[in-house]
Amino acid sequence: MELILIVALVIVVAVVVTKVLSSRQREESEIQENLPYQAKDSILTDAEKSFYNNLKQCVGDRGVIFPKVGLKDVIFVSKGAGNEYMKWLNKINKKHVDFLICEPVTMKPLGGIELDDFSHTQKNKYERDVFVEQVYKSANLELIRFSAKSGYTVSEIEEQLALIFDSPSNTENEEQTDDQTNVDEIKCPKCNIPMVQRKATKGKNAGKEFYGCPNYPDCTEIKNFD
Repeated sequence: MELILIVALVIVVAVVVTKVLSSRQREESEIQENLPYQAKDSILTDAEKSFYNNLKQCVGDRGVIFPKVGLKDVIFVSKGAGNEYMKWLNKINKKHVDFLICEPVTMKPLGGIELDDFSHTQKNKYERDVFVEQVYKSANLELIRFSAKSGYTVSEIEEQLALIFDSPSNTENEEQTDDQTNVDEIKCPKCNIPMVQRKATKGKNAGKEFYGCPNYPDCTEIKNFD
């Protein structure tokens, strides 16, 4: 009798599981069939593609070009912002740069490029542009602006790119640990907040102590012990 009950219970459970799985599969199939998404033919407009093709010739192997990059992926909010961290993050959260140029090996951002069409004469776009320029200036990054048009010449782009490629190079990075001791007397030259005491754990400088920025790994500024 007990064996019959067990077999019956197993059958019931199997039937229920089968029905649930079938129901989920039908729902997933219906959702997939009804999703209104399609891939774009290009992520760039005709004007942006024309600019991009000329930009590649100018940049060459000096940098890597990334189109349509979110500003929050390029610039971070310093821990020095304290309780206003989210306020400043929200200001850049939904903004992007048309083209970002990075150093080929480290992927360090070197500068941004914006293409301005007629809409940038509108008040809200103008205010947005002013704010973004202030953000780049605060982050010590160059932001170059070009007027959007149907065609571009290599020479006009090359002339402006000097502003990006003549900028100072990266400070050499160190491997860091999470052990930190606040050092109020020494401030990060980039973030202007007190640096912390760390110890290198890898490489030729393993075991040596140095001062690092609390915003690591977003900021890799260091100062060696005297």
